[in-house]
Amino acid sequence: MNSNKENYKKAISQIHPSEELKNQTFDKVTQKKRKKRIALTRYIAACAVFAICLSVGAFYVKEKQANNQFEIDKSPQTIANAENNLPRFKDMDQLKEVIKGNNSKDTYKNAKSILESADATTASTTTNEAKTDYSRTNTQVDNVDEADIVKTDGKYIYYIAQNKVYIVNSENLKQESTIAIESDKERIYPSEIYINKNKLIVLVNSNMVKTMQTDVASTDETYIDRVSGNVEPMSRAIVYDVSDKENPKQIREVALDGYYVNSRMIGDNLYFISSKNVWYYGGIKDDDILPLARDTAVSKEKQRIDCTKIAYFEGTKNNSFTMVAGFNTEKNEPAITETFYGASEEIYASENNIYITSVDYSYNAFIEREIYKTTIYKFNLEEAKIKLQCKTEMEGNINNQFSIDEYDGNLRVATTLGSGDKTENRLYIYDKDLNEIGKIDNMANGEEIYSVRFIGKVGYIVTFKEIDPLFVIDLSDPTRPEIKGELKIPGYSSYIHPYDETHIIGIGHNTKTNQYGGTQNTTMKMSMFDVSDLENPKEMFSVDIGNKYAYSEITSNHKALFYNKAKNLIGFPVTITDYNDTKEEFTLYTIDLEKGFVEYGKIEQTKKDWRTNIKRGIYIGDSFYILAETKITKYNLETLEKIDEIKLD
Repeated sequence: MNSNKENYKKAISQIHPSEELKNQTFDKVTQKKRKKRIALTRYIAACAVFAICLSVGAFYVKEKQANNQFEIDKSPQTIANAENNLPRFKDMDQLKEVIKGNNSKDTYKNAKSILESADATTASTTTNEAKTDYSRTNTQVDNVDEADIVKTDGKYIYYIAQNKVYIVNSENLKQESTIAIESDKERIYPSEIYINKNKLIVLVNSNMVKTMQTDVASTDETYIDRVSGNVEPMSRAIVYDVSDKENPKQIREVALDGYYVNSRMIGDNLYFISSKNVWYYGGIKDDDILPLARDTAVSKEKQRIDCTKIAYFEGTKNNSFTMVAGFNTEKNEPAITETFYGASEEIYASENNIYITSVDYSYNAFIEREIYKTTIYKFNLEEAKIKLQCKTEMEGNINNQFSIDEYDGNLRVATTLGSGDKTENRLYIYDKDLNEIGKIDNMANGEEIYSVRFIGKVGYIVTFKEIDPLFVIDLSDPTRPEIKGELKIPGYSSYIHPYDETHIIGIGHNTKTNQYGGTQNTTMKMSMFDVSDLENPKEMFSVDIGNKYAYSEITSNHKALFYNKAKNLIGFPVTITDYNDTKEEFTLYTIDLEKGFVEYGKIEQTKKDWRTNIKRGIYIGDSFYILAETKITKYNLETLEKIDEIKLD
């Protein structure tokens, strides 16, 4: 028991027991694993506009100078002096050949599909120390901040809504200023923000209309030689000095070609990633292939990335460039940018490293099974510099960022192999050089992973098909991971949150068997699990939320969680549909290990349209704030009585 508690004490220090947010730019389905499968095929149709893109391809390669071709590198996984030895394209001919190889035979039809689908664009607190307790974004790793649609420094609220950024005084709900990023030539969509000291960093997507000219005729009657309305996306990290809240001043912009994918902020250093679709057709100009970047600390003009500076990872089936930029928001030093040819899936970041994953999907008709292989690239972070260290490849597909975790220099990864009835789940453990040192396989065959949480020397994995097995895994010896306990209950948890040294919270859905013999969701569900005895985990209590149509962003986005550890409060926004009536509600619960989840209070409002959607709930001191698209409402956190409201311009 004492050993378990010590493991938890170390573990909890990794987790930010905070709250807050993130607005998702595209509609999400509630079945997360099914969504993941769809996402993997979506890029084949060239809709890789949004994807969780940030990875660095699939296999490390080296140049074969004798015939100007590439071959898979069979050398050890660790890459010495990776900063200087990244494999690069030798010239544009090599780059074009690789792109052509990844295009399907009907190049023009695919190009047209890309152009038509690319127009589906996004729209979508850590920092200043203050004596007042306030919400911070619910992040995966302590000291590694994640961007979201709202941040607070304890006095001001910074919030993205209606394609603008609002700066609001939390005391009197005065709208101090509004940042509207406008352009005659572009459509601009703020996606997420950070607040660091007196710097507000706004991450945006922008689209510029461009015409693509082809000089090759097509036999396809539906294809036209000139395709107009091509969206040319550019992602940006725009830095504002907000020392004067009424007059924020733009002081810097770092821009990357493609759509904004993800980011992390560690101290003053920001790392953000974009993904750019790329295609090939006869007569295309080199400049229409190569990606662009801009850093106003260096020049106001966009700079085209030379092909010899683009790293290539053989094996990717996605025609895209992944671009990663790192820069210090407090210094005016040039951003460090790396460009890679290949697709990406998930990102995990510790204080010192970023891990980027790439999934290769295929279907084996002989064994009637989907085949997934995941490649993970490890990059060291040092003062905004990004250095490739090593890579590894494993069987299976990763559920989300929580399927990856670094602890004591080792990496733990949970994957699902296959789909449907022919699935298997695995846990891999790698050393600092990504050499496999431990593994558990054949876990819950026939089921899929729905959630994972690694907390120090203990891992929790939830799989699901008809019931919810919660596996408790002892990771104290990384070379011999061991399943210690298993708990089977109806339903599933799609998000796991640490509560204290011996308890975790699961949020997901209840389920029941339908008339066809399958399962369907009934209500949402929040459970408290006692894991003090690793061999005998127990569900202590739970609470049902809404009906079978209840949906909350928390099931697919951990940043939607409201959590006030000091007051033992937890909650999240929920949309509930009942026939023709839809309502938005935000229910707060107190957590009592003897009484269970006790309803503390509920804020309800009739859903009229997207403007009334409750996006987040945050707290500052003894005040509670509900954020919708067009207004912010302030309540007394002790009584939940309404204090004030501001309608956003």
